[in-house]
Amino acid sequence: MRATAAALILFSNFIAPCLATLSVTLAPEEEFCFAFRTLKGEPSHITGSYDMMDDELPAEPLTAVLFDYETDKVTWHNEYGKSEGHFSITAAGKFHYCFGNGAGGYKTEEDKIREKAKLQGHPVPEDDRDYDYQNYDGGLRTIGFTLRVRPLEGTEASRMMQVNTGEVENAADIQKNRLIDLTNTLRDKMELLLDHQEYIKNREATHRHIVEQTFTMVMKWTMLEAFVLICIATAQVSYLKRFFETKRYL
Repeated sequence: MRATAAALILFSNFIAPCLATLSVTLAPEEEFCFAFRTLKGEPSHITGSYDMMDDELPAEPLTAVLFDYETDKVTWHNEYGKSEGHFSITAAGKFHYCFGNGAGGYKTEEDKIREKAKLQGHPVPEDDRDYDYQNYDGGLRTIGFTLRVRPLEGTEASRMMQVNTGEVENAADIQKNRLIDLTNTLRDKMELLLDHQEYIKNREATHRHIVEQTFTMVMKWTMLEAFVLICIATAQVSYLKRFFETKRYL
C-alpha cells in the first residue's frame, strides 16, 4: 500500500528536457510517489529512467512503478533486482510515479492473471516472478530519476492516437509517422545517455563527499594522536627530571 505521506508533485505543464536529475533517499519499508499529467490531457510521449546510487547495496528491495492515475493499473515497473532502468510510452492522462525501498511490489495485469491461473490449478510455466522485495539489510537507498513529457507532433495529437479514424493514410503520412517514431526513438536513447551521465556525476559527488569526510576524520584523529603523544612525552620528561633531581638530593 502506497504511503499516505508520500510526496505529491503535480506537473500541469510541459516538462522540459532535464539538465539535472532528481534524487530521493528512502528509509527501509518507505515509498515515495508523485503525480504528473500530460499537457491538456492529450496524448504525449512519456519517458523516464532511474538509477540506484548505492552500488554497495543489493537492488532486490528497490521498486520503480508507473501507475495510471484513474484506473490504478500498473503501466510499467522495473525488472526485479535491477539497479537501473528506463521506460518509454505514449499515453494521455494522469499518472503516479513511485519508488520503494522494501515496499511497493505491485503486479501488472499479466502477473495477476498468471497468479489467478496458478491458484485455479492451471499449468503455468515457472519463471522468476515470485519476487521478494523485503529489505533485509535495513539500509537507506538513494535513487536518482528523470521524467520527460513531450506532446506529440502537431496540434491534433488526440486525433493521431485514435485507432478508428475512418480515414485512409496515404504513403506520405505513413512515411512521416515512421520518421516521427524513428526520431522519438533516437531522442529517447540520447536523453537516456544524458541521464546516465548525470547519474555518474551524482555518484562522483557522493563519493567525493565520503572521501572528504574520511580525510577530515583522519586529520582529526592524527591531530588527537599527536596531542596525546606530546602529553605523554611531556609527562615522561617531567617524571624523569623529578626522579633524577630526587636522587641528586639524596
